Amino acid sequence: MAPSSAYTSRITGIASGLDTESIVESLMKVSRLKVDKVAQQKTLLEWKREMYQNITSKLYEFQQKYFNTASSWANEISRLSASYNSSLISVTASANAAAGSIFIQDIVSVATAAKLESSAPVSADPQILVNTENLGDLAGKTLVVNLNGIEKTITFSDIEYATASDVADEIQSQLNTVFGSGKIAVNLNGDTITLSASNSTIMIKTSTDGSDPGDALTFASYSSNRIDLNVSLASASLRNSALSGEDKIEFTINGKPFSFDATVTLSDIMRIVNASDAGVKMSYSTLTDKFTLVSTETGATSDITIADVTGNLMGALFGTGVKTAGTDAIVRLSVDGSTDPESIITVTRSTNTIDVNGIIITIKGKEAGAAEENITINLSYDTEAILNKIKDFITDYNALLSEITTKLSEEYDRDYLPLTQDQKDAMTEKEIELWEKKAKTGLLRNDIYLKSIAEELKKCFYMPVMELSDNSLPLGILSEIGIATTIYADKGKLTVDENKLRNALNANPEKVIALFAQQSDKSFSVYATNEWLTERFNEEGIFHRLSDVLNTNLNKTGTKKGALINLVGSPTDSYKGETEYSKRIKELKEKIDYLEQKLAKEEDNYWRKFTAMEKALAKLNQQNSWLMGLYNNKQ
Repeated sequence: MAPSSAYTSRITGIASGLDTESIVESLMKVSRLKVDKVAQQKTLLEWKREMYQNITSKLYEFQQKYFNTASSWANEISRLSASYNSSLISVTASANAAAGSIFIQDIVSVATAAKLESSAPVSADPQILVNTENLGDLAGKTLVVNLNGIEKTITFSDIEYATASDVADEIQSQLNTVFGSGKIAVNLNGDTITLSASNSTIMIKTSTDGSDPGDALTFASYSSNRIDLNVSLASASLRNSALSGEDKIEFTINGKPFSFDATVTLSDIMRIVNASDAGVKMSYSTLTDKFTLVSTETGATSDITIADVTGNLMGALFGTGVKTAGTDAIVRLSVDGSTDPESIITVTRSTNTIDVNGIIITIKGKEAGAAEENITINLSYDTEAILNKIKDFITDYNALLSEITTKLSEEYDRDYLPLTQDQKDAMTEKEIELWEKKAKTGLLRNDIYLKSIAEELKKCFYMPVMELSDNSLPLGILSEIGIATTIYADKGKLTVDENKLRNALNANPEKVIALFAQQSDKSFSVYATNEWLTERFNEEGIFHRLSDVLNTNLNKTGTKKGALINLVGSPTDSYKGETEYSKRIKELKEKIDYLEQKLAKEEDNYWRKFTAMEKALAKLNQQNSWLMGLYNNKQ
């Protein structure tokens, strides 16, 4: 936008009768052309920058899809498929595994972790204190009992209760009626009744309708044979006290010390133990009412030791403890698939994962007793899967190359320049769209940067891959396996002869894979010598050649940045920062601002002259009118 004129008062052709606006506008047209020309140059640069950025983004997206992770496409097509008919194992082939067979004759044992379990239930059973002096009012009173989530209300019969034994017998009879015989055991010790249930959760509470036993029976308003993990340790109803008169507890697990005060909950203790480096996982079963410590490591050497330092928490939770020793995984197998007894070896591991020459076997179980498993694992290449992966890769490569070659071959029409604002004002939106589409076409025709990238990409495919052991001997070339260019008009686009590729994969999958995934021992660096990079290129499979091309052209650090990165920036930086194009566009913008200021001054100068002329004419007209007036008066 042109800066506003310094002159706010402009006199149009009132005195002269001239169309001053049109005259000034016509006089300014030649000067305006200079600004329009620079603005068009700026727009062309902005369009080219956008095109370069689009190509750079396409290169980056291709790089991210195929080369960004350790589990790259090259590893995927190199990976073997394992076939076996057993649920007792799972098998994964790593990238360096070789085709063949493995025979597992016998899984002698599975690796297990050491375990320590409570020697007895840890929770105190619900207790009811019988007040024998107040039994006269017990008839008709109720007691709410919950067994494993099923809640029943028992009502004391209208009989005379003389002793605590009478009450215990009545409770037992009522419980047998509502839950079934043998579900809950009622025991009497003096005047105290205890309710117990093996591997079941029981709970007793008072009724809310006012029919509670009152002074005849005394018990907590909520009492259960399962501890509440979320109450303070001081309030937890453990069978044996954990505090032993102390206001804190201290203990060790595998030598790791722990210290808590009486306000801590068992849930917090378990969480802290499990997050520690004591090497165990602590859990509680409401079914068995027992705690368990399991070693995080498997194998015969895994162990668990506990000791109380202050208080008695470990004793309260585990008692004397029932320890189960960890075991090693012991497997008898042959690495070549042979069932010959002389080929069978015994493999012992502390875990259930066994690496057999890059084949990762995970033991999940074993046959009962001494029965042998006799599992055969076959490792082979899934040729159809590899073929489809190669086809998809070539399709994506062709799309990437086409993005570049299309720009290189577009015809450029110099008659279609960026529109000026006046030209846009005279056109419809659709006309503007069509014009700009034509104006953008061919801007990168024969572009030296894109041409270089396209040639580098195509070179990766048509140059032979050499043997690693002797890089003077060719390993092969892609056309031998059915991947080649067809006609010149395709501009380097590759076609895949599926039958030829399938036959090559079936005949020699290792060679096909090497043509794509073979890796040189010479490391890549944009600063390496040309001789080094040439040797690396010759020894590399197609995949790693392409990776080097992309790494070179997308490099954004050091003194050897990629050509497009220098021009327009990096997609990983959202194309921000100073680049060659941003500097050139900035310079043109500053030039436009300067020319606009000159235009404003030039326009003001024209208006100043026309305004002066109008004023002079107006004064002359006034004088003429005065003289005419004098003349007429004399007549």
